Amino acid sequence: MDPVTHAASGAVAMLALGNRPATAWAAPLAAIACAAPDIDLVFIHTPLQFLLLHRGITHSLAFMPFFAMILALICWPLWRKTTEQRWRFRTVWLFCCAMILLHIWLDVVTTYGTMIFVPFSHYRVRLNSIFIIDLLVTVPLLWAIWRWRAKRALILLTLAWTFFYPALGIAANAWHTSQCEARFAAENRKVSRLHVLPDAFAPFFWRVIFEEDGVNGLSVREQSLNALGQPREPETVFPAAPAGLVRSLSQKSVDCEAFFQFAVLPVEKKLDPQHNPEDFPANATLLMFHDLRFGSGLEFVRKLLAMRPDADIPFQLMAELLPQPDTEGTSGNMAIGRVRLRFSDSGRDSSWHMPRPAGKPDLWQWLVGLDLN
Repeated sequence: MDPVTHAASGAVAMLALGNRPATAWAAPLAAIACAAPDIDLVFIHTPLQFLLLHRGITHSLAFMPFFAMILALICWPLWRKTTEQRWRFRTVWLFCCAMILLHIWLDVVTTYGTMIFVPFSHYRVRLNSIFIIDLLVTVPLLWAIWRWRAKRALILLTLAWTFFYPALGIAANAWHTSQCEARFAAENRKVSRLHVLPDAFAPFFWRVIFEEDGVNGLSVREQSLNALGQPREPETVFPAAPAGLVRSLSQKSVDCEAFFQFAVLPVEKKLDPQHNPEDFPANATLLMFHDLRFGSGLEFVRKLLAMRPDADIPFQLMAELLPQPDTEGTSGNMAIGRVRLRFSDSGRDSSWHMPRPAGKPDLWQWLVGLDLN
């Protein structure tokens, strides 16, 4: 979820309390506390760090009590002795815990994925309920802060909306998923790994992406759906990243390992070496892998996305593959030459570099990003 929505939800949560500290800092500090988990972006400078660290330790349930303690110290105006109706420090700490939980909730209901179980697991929880930017969440929050500050009943309803609306999306997603599975089963199609995703203005528009084993091999398909789960447009077909190649690249490069753990149904595209400034060998094969999660089935939304600075596919992994002779001198498996991670929206680009060995970084690497260029 975007930082504006996080901050606004924190301010609304504070305004919903009937007995809050009588200081002008109350709502702004609540907004800061609720947006604070995204401070991990300050320490992220490379694409690999982005994959390994963003929505990680600062979004962790295990780290939450310690992070909330730091935030409670920052929220000193809420518990200082000169503040009327001041809270005890323990109350401020509990409120900061609640703000972190509210932030985590608004993140896990999106499609990006949040590592809430770090350091015990790096599994990404994604409930696929609302689009990464959803005006039906953000606008009511901002309106409540602007117009309903003194109307506690309406503020409470707005706060409840931040839970009810995503929960409605979770239920709608489950229904759409069952509808799609039933439709494909009735058509006798070999569909697997099906994901229903919210589109812009969900719950009115949705997308389904899935793998299908057809006459031309395995492909990844996407289709736009309306509120009733009916197809809005024909399916779009992409070549699926071969499972064997994904496994091989993940074993040889930490960049590839992190990317494929992050991606959902990655697809591949062959690149033309002549269109790249690097000096590639004549026998090199260049492949680009990306994720269909962050697109849209709505034409006007696609046009808006194309207008953003440096508009391109948001998350890209590129790999240079070279023929590797086997013991008999004939062409065998492809060896990985160089890799590159490029995230156009954030401007992070690793450039082409030799692959670093795969494997989980130790805790120190996770915290400070050593060797994660």
